[in-house]
Amino acid sequence: MSIEPIVEVIRKNFTIAISTIVIAACMTVYLMHLGKKSDLDSEIEQLDIRISTMLKNIKNSAGLEEDVERVEQQIGELDLRMFHSQELATNYNYFFNIEAASDVELSGLKQVGIAEETVDPRKRRMPKPVVNAYVKIRYHMKATGKYGELVNFMRKLEGGPSFYRLEKFKISRPSTAGDETLSMDVSFLMLGKEAS
Repeated sequence: MSIEPIVEVIRKNFTIAISTIVIAACMTVYLMHLGKKSDLDSEIEQLDIRISTMLKNIKNSAGLEEDVERVEQQIGELDLRMFHSQELATNYNYFFNIEAASDVELSGLKQVGIAEETVDPRKRRMPKPVVNAYVKIRYHMKATGKYGELVNFMRKLEGGPSFYRLEKFKISRPSTAGDETLSMDVSFLMLGKEAS
């Protein structure tokens, strides 16, 4: 087979031959770059998201310094309400003030120690904070008084400035006291600052 007839056809139809070569080259370039368009579209979308996030951050940053100052002030106010595990006299005085205001008689008040948190392994845990600044201080006490006085004591404990969580309590009537006197065993946790 000779090439001369093909060359003759190309000479006669030079424009069509050049057009065919250009079309073939364009199709090759198009097919080579077909996958890059979706990549570019996804990059443009990601850039749009980043730009909108930056614009929102710039818009929301107005007044940020005042917000940080207010948060630090509120943290300071909360820290004033915290118990300190080393300051036993101050901590006990807190309960004695409630005792005097509610007319109950406290006995056996003791700070048992720092409560360790036990987590059920089946439950999903929250990530640990970077700084664990707070602890739960466990207390146990016995209070004696009339029913209304014991209720008043618990209300004053609940409404007091410090944060607490009741763990357990038991009310009983002692055999040696009068008919109206009740005895209450109470265990609870007080939120305190980590010892520094």
